[in-house]
Amino acid sequence: MNIIQKGANILFPIIRIALGVSWFYQGWFKLQANFDISGLVPSVLMNTDSPDWYKAFMEHVVGPYTGIFNILIPWGELLVGLGLITGILVYPALISGIFMGINYWLADMIYIYPVQLATAILLMLAINQTKHLSVESLIRRKKHAENRI
Repeated sequence: MNIIQKGANILFPIIRIALGVSWFYQGWFKLQANFDISGLVPSVLMNTDSPDWYKAFMEHVVGPYTGIFNILIPWGELLVGLGLITGILVYPALISGIFMGINYWLADMIYIYPVQLATAILLMLAINQTKHLSVESLIRRKKHAENRI
């Protein structure tokens, strides 16, 4: 294993964990603040930057079911954060984070979400290095060591 590979095996997990902390913090904050998406729906509908198909989604899918989305969004962020921090189900956590990031961007919520989206895409491109130093990789190594005995 060369120096670049070793560096990537350390750098990408650190980036993964930092992204996980970011998602976890946002989910935790939303839970503590009693997150309510009902105020966002009219904002998106009047927004000139959001595409029409997304406005229709917000009006007809999110609008009538804000109670469900008030639970899904903060808990989704918490679970994505936990998955990335621990390295459990990294691939699904990244896919979910990318999905949420795209939705936030479409809703014209330009906060940290574009950075999170770009970071998640980068981590997906280097998924083998991203999964290094994770609970999944530790379990895999332990099983491999047991099989060698």
